[in-house]
Amino acid sequence: MNALQPAGERIVALDVIRGFAVMGIFIVNVPEMIGSGGSFIPVHSGFDAVIRLLYDMLFQTKFYTIFSFLFGLGFYLFMQSAERKGLRPKRLFARRLLLLLLFGIAHAVLLWFGDVLYTYAIIGFLLMPFYKRTPKTVLIWALSLLALFTVLIVLVSVSVYQSSLSGEISKPLFTQLPDMGDRLRYLLGAGIANALLRSFEVLGLFLLGVYAGKKGWFDRDRWNPAVVRRVQWIALAVSAVLFIPMLRYFGAYDAYYPEAMYHFTYLSGKTMAVFYVCTLLRLLHRYSESRFQGLASVGRMALTHYLTQTIVTMIVLQFVRSYAGQIPLWAGTMYCIVIFAAQIAVSKVWFRHYRMGPAEWLWRAGTYGRKPAFRRVAPPYAEQQPSAKL
Repeated sequence: MNALQPAGERIVALDVIRGFAVMGIFIVNVPEMIGSGGSFIPVHSGFDAVIRLLYDMLFQTKFYTIFSFLFGLGFYLFMQSAERKGLRPKRLFARRLLLLLLFGIAHAVLLWFGDVLYTYAIIGFLLMPFYKRTPKTVLIWALSLLALFTVLIVLVSVSVYQSSLSGEISKPLFTQLPDMGDRLRYLLGAGIANALLRSFEVLGLFLLGVYAGKKGWFDRDRWNPAVVRRVQWIALAVSAVLFIPMLRYFGAYDAYYPEAMYHFTYLSGKTMAVFYVCTLLRLLHRYSESRFQGLASVGRMALTHYLTQTIVTMIVLQFVRSYAGQIPLWAGTMYCIVIFAAQIAVSKVWFRHYRMGPAEWLWRAGTYGRKPAFRRVAPPYAEQQPSAKL
């Protein structure tokens, strides 16, 4: 079976990519959740410096790039589906965004200051005017926004690091794990400001996803393995070039200051995201999709798992709170691997009995104003085989 063949109304490849992104985002988020990230410890030394460098090369900025792209693609597919059913797509998507905004605010204030959902919800409203625009127009807007933000990031990162302000911005954002009041103040201050600042980049990535939907990049009949392979290796080669100054900086100093190399981390985030997506597509094309059922299951309930990762981590943190900020980065990475492996196992079992995750069910019910079917009557990703007639 072709790995990019839709199963029902879903495209399995997108679920696999989304599941992979959920894992990467978790690895990036955990240090900030437990007090070992850049918001608490701006400079790293020893083995933590090595791990942080690997974070910046392989994870940091890579997975929100993929997620943002998928969000834009998801917007286009949602609007198309609603139109086909004779519904009012803009009204439904507005409801969907408002519900996502509520999820995000609750997550940011009650659990963790680093939530991204409210940012996606706010910027998502800017997608509406682009649904009917031509692919060329969408692509021009996407590339222009990304180019503008890239120039801004590079100029600010380089100039700040080389100026007297570098010492000021190297101060930690938090000196201890923030409580609910701290999280609320962060949301109303730096959180919203950061969301507005990044709106150029996030909207640009959203629009790339819309463009991909309009051009049918993930349609089975347009799948070209040779093109994907070429793009994959070009992306890896460009990433390797961007890693060179990061490695040189790391070798030149006893301590590693991630913000000094943020412009390279940001740029490699785009190229490595392309490499990851192309690699997954090639693997899906080569092997049976059943081998990726675990990732696909996680991707189908990405919202549930994103929230669950925070909830579980906050519970675990209550038992080791006195060690917050002292937990080495490698330990946080191992913790992520264990939790994500558990999420894969739970997801595969869950979809034997249910059609969607609990958070997805609430999101869908609120969007359409009615309760969707929750329990499963047929196994996931399986085609019903007609019984042989005797």
